[in-house]
Amino acid sequence: MLGRLHSSKIVDSGRGLLSRRHFFAFAGAAVAALAFASGVKPAAAESVLAMHIEEQTSWVQNFNPFDLGGRRQSTMDFIYEPLVIFNDYDSGKPIFRLATAYKFSDDLKSITYTLRDGVKWSDGQPLTSADMKYTLELMLKNPAVDIVGVSESVASVEAPSPTEIKINLKDVDTHFPESLADFPVVPEHIWKDIKDPLAFKNEKPVGSGPMTEIRRFTPQVYEQCRNPNYWDAAELHIDCLKLPQISGNDQMLALLPQGEMDWIGSFLPEIDKTYVGLDKDHNGYWQPPAETIAFEMNLKTDKPGNSEAFNDIAFRHAFSLAMDRTSMVDIAGFGYPVVNLHASGLPPRFDSWRNKAAEGDKDVWMAYDIDKANKVLDDAGYKKGADGFRTTPKGQPINFVIIVPNGWTDWIDAVQIATEGLRKIGVNASVATPEYEQWQKQLLDGSFDAVMNSRPDGPTPFRGYYQTLSTAFAGRIVHADSRYSNPELDKVFDAYRKATTDEERKKLFDQVQVIIADNFPVVPVFNGPTWYQYSTKRFTGWVTKDEPVMNPENHDNNRMRLMHLLRLKPVQ
Repeated sequence: MLGRLHSSKIVDSGRGLLSRRHFFAFAGAAVAALAFASGVKPAAAESVLAMHIEEQTSWVQNFNPFDLGGRRQSTMDFIYEPLVIFNDYDSGKPIFRLATAYKFSDDLKSITYTLRDGVKWSDGQPLTSADMKYTLELMLKNPAVDIVGVSESVASVEAPSPTEIKINLKDVDTHFPESLADFPVVPEHIWKDIKDPLAFKNEKPVGSGPMTEIRRFTPQVYEQCRNPNYWDAAELHIDCLKLPQISGNDQMLALLPQGEMDWIGSFLPEIDKTYVGLDKDHNGYWQPPAETIAFEMNLKTDKPGNSEAFNDIAFRHAFSLAMDRTSMVDIAGFGYPVVNLHASGLPPRFDSWRNKAAEGDKDVWMAYDIDKANKVLDDAGYKKGADGFRTTPKGQPINFVIIVPNGWTDWIDAVQIATEGLRKIGVNASVATPEYEQWQKQLLDGSFDAVMNSRPDGPTPFRGYYQTLSTAFAGRIVHADSRYSNPELDKVFDAYRKATTDEERKKLFDQVQVIIADNFPVVPVFNGPTWYQYSTKRFTGWVTKDEPVMNPENHDNNRMRLMHLLRLKPVQ
């Protein structure tokens, strides 16, 4: 139990042993009495916010923002503040943080950012354009740390003044500011001496965000506390973040009755009973539909049978027809997700972008139809052997594992439903549940067969498609798992990045949807909810369904979590 005192006895008062609770009550009263007598106001209690943002069986002290597979998920935003945050729930409105403005040149071939004057790193050194220039050039020189695709767009970088950074682009890219949404500026005076910037664990980080000080770190819990030099300290009312190690949904359910968590991002079955019912006066949640969840096959796998099957659209169509999406939503997801029945995979919140030409006959593959799936494979030459499993038209065995992080019980159940459907059509598929960090590393290094994963939506649907299905991002981030490459699609993506009006962008995204629906590179299944639960027992200011001003979740894919943190205040 987090924060619970483990001994019930502490000191002999002369009349026997006092309980620890009574001792602290006595000591607290004594301190208060002394303070009252002397006229000194007692110091305010430290405000510690208990958060759950990722599942691991043991914490590893790693705050390297470039290490997508190993960094703690409290690294971005809380240690490294973004330049600009785009609020998806407010039409993509920019909220300036380290930057105060940006402006394209007349020819759209360069963009100049104005950095906030007077910002200091947590060690007191000034944060200037030299730091941003260093970080951009580090990414240009070392593709392994280019987590935002800088090398695809940036030709060179200049720092005309301590608060100005001019980025010269290879070509027009009006989408560039949004592409820097996940860009971490690191301090040159620390990182310039690091020989391997990807392997560096950065255990004692120097950052720009509100919570940079690692006060305590153990395999079971760590505390991340206030930046002593935070530029926006007046708006920060939390002293520390406390992050207990939680390995999965079941452990979270066991922990909830203790009432010690404040901000949660977890799948909680029967949430009104298992969470709200524990403390109806304080426990709440809001779980609006979120990004598309899809099955992605590693199109670059080195296993011949899997490669032949995965790269065959007939196989991918049959795969989709074997998906019982309704059971995934109702049984695995307890009704929280929403079935996605469009071959384009477009999320519900982007209905205004929907292209009807990408639907209709193209969506027939999204039904659950075992007989039709078997016929598709029969017609394509996938023959069943004596064991009931199919081989490819070239006679290669198909045998693949779908990986899902250990502890993600809803996703594990959904993948099990998927493999049951695949086995009904003679496809030898199974489930593996590696630890979350290992799961991420397999996605990044391409050592997996198949995966069920979400994609990172932005203010518009473009970012999610571009980062997961463009050649530029293939295998670069944990969402670009399929390693898909399509020159026709890349051409439309490039045109979108050069577009200067919303009308142009919508027309181009119409093309994107048709290409995706026609080529079916991934198998969409449902749209997950936004996992967000909160307690008002110790803190106020939570975003709620009655005030839907921003994405409320605390996961690493949501930059707005920084603004959410700044809203929170301790209960007085």
